[in-house]
Amino acid sequence: MSEGLNSQIQKIKRMACGFCNIEHFKTAIYFHWGGLDLYLC
Repeated sequence: MSEGLNSQIQKIKRMACGFCNIEHFKTAIYFHWGGLDLYLC
């Protein structure tokens, strides 16, 4: 289960192409695990 969680976080990190703020990265993770669509593309 932890490998799956880590995999999903790494996917978010790749999609983000780097965040300038760690808080924005945390928010993206919360959006993903909350079932919300952060990326409208």
